[in-house]
Amino acid sequence: MNKQKNMQKSRYQKVQVVCPGNAMTAGPEALHQLVERMNALGQPAAMVYHPFNRTFAIPPAYQKYQAPVEKYSDLPGNLILFPEIFTKLALQTQQAEAAIWWMSVNNFTCVRYRNPLRDKLRYFKNQIKGRIPWRGLNALRGLRHFAQSHYAKLFLQENGIEALLLSDPIPVYTAPAYVATLPQRLAQSERLNRIFYNPHKGAAVTAQLKAAFPAWDFMPLTGYNREQLAEHFLTGKLYMDFGHHPGKDRLPREAALHGCCVITGLYGSAANSVDVPMDARYKLDPLFPTFIADFEREVLRIFNATAESQHDFDAYRHTITQEPTAFDAQVVAAFLK
Repeated sequence: MNKQKNMQKSRYQKVQVVCPGNAMTAGPEALHQLVERMNALGQPAAMVYHPFNRTFAIPPAYQKYQAPVEKYSDLPGNLILFPEIFTKLALQTQQAEAAIWWMSVNNFTCVRYRNPLRDKLRYFKNQIKGRIPWRGLNALRGLRHFAQSHYAKLFLQENGIEALLLSDPIPVYTAPAYVATLPQRLAQSERLNRIFYNPHKGAAVTAQLKAAFPAWDFMPLTGYNREQLAEHFLTGKLYMDFGHHPGKDRLPREAALHGCCVITGLYGSAANSVDVPMDARYKLDPLFPTFIADFEREVLRIFNATAESQHDFDAYRHTITQEPTAFDAQVVAAFLK
C-alpha cells in the first residue's frame, strides 16, 4: 500500500466524513476508521460532527484513530461523505461533491421483515419527518455511493445505482499483532456448551429458542468492551444472530475469529455467501416449520463435535483476517488516482 500512496495522488482536496456527534456504535467507529485510512494512504480527510452548529469532542474510544476534526466546508474540490442516515443532508450540498456510505441498508428502507405493512408505515413516517427524500433512491442518483457490504451493493444495483465497496475491518481483532496471538489463545481455550447472543438483535427468535431449550446456557452480550468480549468468546462454542443484518455486522465476525461457530438467520447480509461466507447449514430460517428442530440438530452437533464444527469456519476466519488489506485497496480505488 505504501507504493500506491507514493505513486497516486488524492482525488479530492479534502474528504469530510460526517458523523453524529457523541455517537459510539459500529457505524461511527467505521467512519473514524475510514478517515484514519484515507489519511494514511494519501487522501487528506477529516471528521465533521453533526449537528454542524455544535462542537463535539472525539469520543475517547475513537481517539486512537487520530482523525482530524473540522467544521463543515461545502467547498469546490472537496468530497463530503454522509452515512445513509443523512441522505437529506447530502442533497443539500452546493459546491462540494457528495457521497453516501451505505453501512445499514435497513436504516433507509426501514425494513424489519416481520410486518411489511409496518415497514412501509415506518418508511412513510421517516419521509414526513424529513429523514428520507420524498423521491427515495431516485433523488440520490446524482451522488457517489459506497457500500459497506455486498448486501448494500446488491440493493443499490437492483435500484439502478452503482456503488464501490468500502467494507471496514473489525477493529483491534484484525491487527497483525493480535492475529498473531490468536492461535495460542484458541489452543488454550476451554469451551463450555454456551450460546452467545446479542439481546438487541432478533429478540423474538431468541425468546422462542430460550423457551424451547431452558436447560441450555444462553449468554447475552451486553455492556462489555472489546477485550471482555474476546475473553467471553473464548469460553463458548456458538454465537447466534437472528437479527436483520442491515450491513456486514461485526459481532458474527468477532465471534468466528475467536473460535466460535456461528448460526444466523437469512435476513440482510446474512443471506449471501460474500458478507457471511459460511456453510448454508448454519443459516436457518426462523419461519420454516422445522426451525426449532433444525436449530437443535446443529447446536447439538456443535456441542458434541466442536473441533470438527470449528473447521467449517476456517474460510470465514481467513476472510476476516484479510479485511484490513482489502479495505486499504478499496480506499485507494475510491479516493486516489
